[in-house]
Amino acid sequence: MKLKERFRVATNNHLELYGVDLVKLSNKFGTPLFVFDEKLFRQNYRRFLRTFQKNYQKTIICYSIKTNYNLTLCRIMQQEGAYAEVASGLDLHVAKRAGFQADRIILDGLYKSARTLREAIRYKINLINVESFSEMERINKIAGEMGVKQSVGIRVNLYRKRMSFKSMYKSLYCHPDSRFGFSIDTAYLVFRRASKFENLQITGILTHPYYETIASLPKLCSLIKRIQSELGIELQYINFGGGFRSTWSISPIDLIKDFFRQKIGLKSKLDKEKKSTDIEKISALIANTLKKRLTDMPEPSIVFEPGHNLVNDAGLLLLRVGCIKEASGCKWIVVDGGTNLIPIYTERRELIVANRASAPPAETVNVVGPLLYGMDFIAIKTRLPRIKEGDLLAVLNSGAYTMSFSTQFLYPRPPVVLLDHNAEIKVIRDKETYEDVVHLEKVA
Repeated sequence: MKLKERFRVATNNHLELYGVDLVKLSNKFGTPLFVFDEKLFRQNYRRFLRTFQKNYQKTIICYSIKTNYNLTLCRIMQQEGAYAEVASGLDLHVAKRAGFQADRIILDGLYKSARTLREAIRYKINLINVESFSEMERINKIAGEMGVKQSVGIRVNLYRKRMSFKSMYKSLYCHPDSRFGFSIDTAYLVFRRASKFENLQITGILTHPYYETIASLPKLCSLIKRIQSELGIELQYINFGGGFRSTWSISPIDLIKDFFRQKIGLKSKLDKEKKSTDIEKISALIANTLKKRLTDMPEPSIVFEPGHNLVNDAGLLLLRVGCIKEASGCKWIVVDGGTNLIPIYTERRELIVANRASAPPAETVNVVGPLLYGMDFIAIKTRLPRIKEGDLLAVLNSGAYTMSFSTQFLYPRPPVVLLDHNAEIKVIRDKETYEDVVHLEKVA
């Protein structure tokens, strides 16, 4: 088994992270236990910023607060010079607590309450990206009451219906991605109408996710040039959103394909790592296209809102094996945390037996949590060494949409520790108690 350079197998066969024995760490704090790597988190941000600025100097990177809103992790991004992308009043509160200044906060989101908008405008945040005319009217009214002119961006939806099984599946849910922002076909008229609001200043355009934008980049550039030449709106920001993932997910289609592969004697491909996002290639493509097509106009800043790509591989989750079962011809490894901690169970993560780190894979198993429903998976059909009760599993790539999505269903949430730049362990979230779970409840 090839380990990433920050890990090593100690002489006692335990998995170590920068020399810290993860088995001993779990014995000290108990399991489940989230562990974050400060050094890698900072490196991820610097690499992302450096890559894009190499091709386009006026690049802004916003850390997506919702991806993981732990205050210490957000403060690390603030220290690195990142902007904050917030999507709710809670996100805005966290960003302020973490030290982000108003001019480094961008507010996104399909719905923003009047309370959140008032707070954002009162705090004088950099930009609010709007997604509907009713939201424009609300912001215009609040800004007018406060006697300010609020800077806003407009979200343009580049979602395209495709002839594919995935598109047919989405049609069952009325193409849910289409509800965000305004379609590109109506975008010019939207900007024209938005320019009439006396308390709004149109300074940006937002698209998301970035990969939808790349396919329609020439069309987007034509729209931007028309907005400037015909409406006189100078866009300071072109925001490409996020969507930069560091892992991949498996779908029912993947499981069906893999089932038939194994039926004819071929090896499983579920754990065959897919290529990671090539941000160097993406950076060059975007920069070259903008420089070529947006001539004769002031150079805008380009904005990205990554979260997953920055924090996911900086976090891991330690889980203890509680029992092992055989059912329906499958082996089930039951651990002490499940989709209450890792809600997106389809995401393919690497698992290591931390107390026997050099043991080679020996069998295909399902790793499941302790919750009371069938889809409580940590890993589906994954290759692991022969597992014993009491083994400690390190679930890698567990930093994104885990803590912020975690619930108190059946179990209080676990502690979170940070391995800092000096390889010292710091508690950045205490373990919840039963009383923490019920302390807001009232007995009527």
